[in-house]
Amino acid sequence: MAAREKFLARLSNALFWDVERGSVDPEAHADFLIIRIVERGTREDVSAAWAYYGESRIKGSLLTAPSLSRKTIAFFANQFGLSREAFRAYNRAQCWSQ
Repeated sequence: MAAREKFLARLSNALFWDVERGSVDPEAHADFLIIRIVERGTREDVSAAWAYYGESRIKGSLLTAPSLSRKTIAFFANQFGLSREAFRAYNRAQCWSQ
């Protein structure tokens, strides 16, 4: 089994409630998967994503994500040693709340 298939097989079924697991390509759909995993996944899902993609790829996806929960932004801002304002989603949320 290839690394891609092993990675997908490790992820919780709940992450694929609206899509067929077999139709997801971890490389082509990396941003989609990373965001879904950090927002809705288990600790094990996040660990699997971290091992598969690495910190740099996850950081890039989260910094440019159009939407993230405040909790996710706060956690990963701390994790990466960044301000919340560094996240695109934080800045967009601030615009909508004014």
